[in-house]
Formats: sequence, C-alpha cells, structure tokens
Amino acid sequence: MPFTKPQKEVLTSNARFRVLISGRRFGKTFLAINELAKFARFPNQKVWYVSPSYRQSKNICWAMLKDQIIKHKWAKKINDSDLSIILKNNSIIQLKGADNEQSLRGVGLNFIVLDEFADIKPQAWYEVLRPTLSDTGGHALFCGSPKGFNFAYDLYTRQDPEWKSFKYTTIEGEQVSAEEIEQAKNDLDERTFQQEYLATFVN
Repeated sequence: MPFTKPQKEVLTSNARFRVLISGRRFGKTFLAINELAKFARFPNQKVWYVSPSYRQSKNICWAMLKDQIIKHKWAKKINDSDLSIILKNNSIIQLKGADNEQSLRGVGLNFIVLDEFADIKPQAWYEVLRPTLSDTGGHALFCGSPKGFNFAYDLYTRQDPEWKSFKYTTIEGEQVSAEEIEQAKNDLDERTFQQEYLATFVN
C-alpha cells in the first residue's frame, strides 16, 4: 500500500521526536509499523511499540506487524507470547503496554512509537521511557487523536529544534471517503466530531 502525502511528510522528517495528531482512520498504524522496520533495519537495534495497554498493543499492531515482517522474510524468531520479533540482523521489535510503566524500565532503546499517547500517563514518558533513549540517542514517534488539552497537547505545541509536530484530519488521511465523514458528522455531536475526525483539541 503506497504512502499518502501526509504520511510521507511524517516519514521524511529528520526530527528526533515527531508528534502526529490525526483524525480517526488516518493510517497511523501502517505508518508506525513502517517506522519500526526502518529503525530495526540496522543490526542489534531495540525498538518498541507502546500503547496505553498490552492488550491494546496486541489488538492494534501485532497481526499487521507480523504479516509485514513475514512477507519480507526478515524474521529469525517470532514470539507470540511476549509480542516480540527477532530479526535476522539481531534487531528486536517488541510490543509493550504503558499500563504498568515500571515494567518498562531498564533497557536502552533506539526507537519507540507511543501510539494513542493522549491516553498514556505523562510519567510513563518523562520518568520511564524518555531515559531509555538517552544513552542510545534514540528517536520517538508519538501518534494518536487529541483528548483535550492534556499531555498530548503539551507535546504537540512544544517548541524545540529536536521536535516536529504534524496534524491531519481524517479526510486528509485519504483512507475514508468524504461521504462517510459527512455521515459521521450527522451522527455525532459537534465536539466528538471535531476531536475524532478533525483532530481538534477541544475541552
């Protein structure tokens, strides 16, 4: 599946920390899996995908990630019980949940995706995951829909040379028809539609 123009803008950014705020069905899981594979293409890398819970990571990402790795014949070992894949170059891709953030301590990571990060506790990033990137100079991609003016908003509006933020609506993601989005607008209250489809930060 080819990348859309918005996806390419995120993928080609050289920023160390990228924040993607998008409407629903933007294609961020497809983008995230591509980034996991891109950073794991170098030998002996450790890359993680983290969502608000372990179950959520499995439901969102695991099947699609496995399919892509198997399709390209990169896997040396796939472990379904701990959601990890060891590649032929000895890099490791692993899925985690932020619901028990203390279990994420103690490793050095080269790259991390934080998906649906508006639902992840800020301390999981600041106290646990951010330090895992320090000795490696690792990168991070945050992606998700907005959830009011919270932790996600703070990162999205951060002004720092190492950070770059992106925001796209569902229609800009080119995965959902204009007719379907118009129907959703009729079905939902205004606040929900603005948040979920227009990627707007609202109270």
